[in-house]
Amino acid sequence: MALPHALRKYDLIVFGASGYTGKLTAEQALQHTPSSLKWAIAGRSSHKLELLATDFNRRFPDRVPVGTPQLT
Repeated sequence: MALPHALRKYDLIVFGASGYTGKLTAEQALQHTPSSLKWAIAGRSSHKLELLATDFNRRFPDRVPVGTPQLT
């Protein structure tokens, strides 16, 4: 069951973001969604995700910074 929108931390999470297709998907999300979108990237390598988040936040400074949720 989905959480009500007001209780969600993120509007969108891109899983597998450190892979080729995930990177392309994340870039499309950055370029074609409202700048107020609360979004995050997730994947297997936390180091790769941190590098990717830093790159996205540097390249798109006008957007809400990308999050990297800790999934268990």
